[in-house]
Amino acid sequence: MDAGLPKLLADDVVFSALKVSAAMGYLAPEYITTGRFTEKIDIYAFGVILLQVLSGKKTIGGSIRVALESFRSEDFVDSNLKGRYSKSEAEALAKLAMLCTHEHPDHRPTMKEVIQELHELPADS
Repeated sequence: MDAGLPKLLADDVVFSALKVSAAMGYLAPEYITTGRFTEKIDIYAFGVILLQVLSGKKTIGGSIRVALESFRSEDFVDSNLKGRYSKSEAEALAKLAMLCTHEHPDHRPTMKEVIQELHELPADS
């Protein structure tokens, strides 16, 4: 008799979590049309998190993306750092974040490629 209630509650919880994820920008554009989760959607979410870490902002707006595309680190890196960061690392992470959040999933790297890129980050002294 109560068998449907846990499923209904679980679906509501999942739906609520998806709404929050979409609002925060973590869900890739293709999820809206396909409704399926793939590795490329995870890559997109990772790219959004990377952008949040770089910028120090919870949501990523258009001005940050414009600055990223021109690789002006002083315009997209968290101002609380007051310039105390590796510019080459910030630019490499920005390029990686842009790849991960590419509009087309086929143009996003695999997680193996992401990890390889992270291991190859320039090391500033």
